[in-house]
Amino acid sequence: MIKIHSLAIGSSALAALASIVILAPAQAKTTGVTLTNSVLVQHKSAAADGTTRITLVPANHVVPGDRVVFRTVYKNHLAQPVSGMVVSNPVPANISYHGPAEGSPAPEVSIDGAHFAPLAALTVAGRPARADQVRAVRWLVHGQVPAGAAARYSYEASVK
Repeated sequence: MIKIHSLAIGSSALAALASIVILAPAQAKTTGVTLTNSVLVQHKSAAADGTTRITLVPANHVVPGDRVVFRTVYKNHLAQPVSGMVVSNPVPANISYHGPAEGSPAPEVSIDGAHFAPLAALTVAGRPARADQVRAVRWLVHGQVPAGAAARYSYEASVK
């Protein structure tokens, strides 16, 4: 099994949000799998027809309440398929998890960083866990990732 982790590290330039740095273990590097992480913020603008257009732009500056999308893209650079991959990412403390982003499969989530399951299956002190209690997400990559293939996993959140 290949386990790939991404890690968020706080940035003084974005005090309210963590910047993303790729930290893949040696195992992932030797297999030819790479990760690219990005943080995007929802930008609202007026459309010509009077409606509001929402686009995603790089999160160069965010403030509490901003809606953001954390995106992880993996790519198999090998000439053969890779299987058994797990892509995981912590949810920064200043971020409130909302759910998978549009077009992304739902991740398993964790409220303690160690035990993962669908959110509906998790409890805290005998009560159902809430999305804002999620501290980590992971996606189990089912089947084989063909040579040269890439995929994207994303989750939506807001800045606390």
